[in-house]
Amino acid sequence: MARFLGLLIATLSVCLQAVLAQNAFSGAVGFGAIATGGNSGSTVHVTNLADSGTGSFRDAVSGSNRNIVFDVAGYIVLKSAVSLSSSITINGQTAPGGGIGLMGAEISASGKSNIIIRNLRMRQGTMDSDTGKSAFNMGDAKNVILDHCSFAYGQFDSIDAVGAVNITVSNSIIAFPIGQQFGAHVETGPSTFYGNLWVSAHNRQPLSKDNTQYVNNIVYNYQAAYTSANTGGYFSHDIINNYFIAGPSTSSAGDDYYQMDDKQSVYATGNFLDSNKDGALNGAAANSVGSAVVLSKPWASTSLGLATNSAAAAVTSVLANAGATPRDEVDTFAVNTVKSYGKSGTIYKSQADTGLSNGGYGTLTATSTKKAGSTICSLNDCVYS
Repeated sequence: MARFLGLLIATLSVCLQAVLAQNAFSGAVGFGAIATGGNSGSTVHVTNLADSGTGSFRDAVSGSNRNIVFDVAGYIVLKSAVSLSSSITINGQTAPGGGIGLMGAEISASGKSNIIIRNLRMRQGTMDSDTGKSAFNMGDAKNVILDHCSFAYGQFDSIDAVGAVNITVSNSIIAFPIGQQFGAHVETGPSTFYGNLWVSAHNRQPLSKDNTQYVNNIVYNYQAAYTSANTGGYFSHDIINNYFIAGPSTSSAGDDYYQMDDKQSVYATGNFLDSNKDGALNGAAANSVGSAVVLSKPWASTSLGLATNSAAAAVTSVLANAGATPRDEVDTFAVNTVKSYGKSGTIYKSQADTGLSNGGYGTLTATSTKKAGSTICSLNDCVYS
């Protein structure tokens, strides 16, 4: 009965996704694509890098029905966690120069709804004394999409989504968690993880205690990658065309799927595992998922349509395009670490341990333009070649 109810809820969720228009932005995918954000609201400009006050990011996100744009580039150093309002769109792609980033505290959408965030860097790190916080928290939120974002140095999780409903994390970099050294924790759902790069985490890439679409992701230098946990309940998982790549911190490459017991129902196809750490991408098929029940077709009718790249093609695409634009020092370091294909990589305890500038947070330059390489960004969309 429990498995039947779980599948019924999953089916109804997919039907709802198909009925509702994709309001977030052109090309939005997954369950979070129904987010309306602040697209029809007033435009609010972030005009300085101050922690608070008129023109600050904190002030801009304090009200609903807002379309937030940036007139400045660089890091905003947060003195405390920032709470987002419902029905907002954060357009990080509008920042000039090297783009915009938030460092030193959690960004929270807890309990909020209809949020769109694009091209934003969220890097908590040890500047935050609260080790119970994450880089981004959307606990108990609903209708949220995070696209082309960069998450690093999360202490509790990189992304905390316990109790979250209808979420998408797409085309993003989730790297170098510290503290617990975890990637993402999702409960309730449904959730979509599409085209993301996961780098150097102990576990939870993600921890999926929900019905999940997991398509075209690349996971590197893991100790445990895709996880449900033995106490996670009955859930369905579409795991399609992902590439798991062992690194120096990977003690058991076979933990690409971790704690996937017979309460879980899985459709897995097109996935690869490169376990040999030899400096070349040369993995083998990896579609046996623990003791999970094998599904003959995806639980979500939209999953196969998302899988536009094979696992190998996804490596090329994700390494070239994931994360906030223009690509900065931290994300370049993450991508280059993956390109070693087993030769380099560390699970860090602090951002400072990376040896990058600015105490490990990297430096966001203000000398480039809004056209960076092959990426052209405007208010509503970025075009990636």
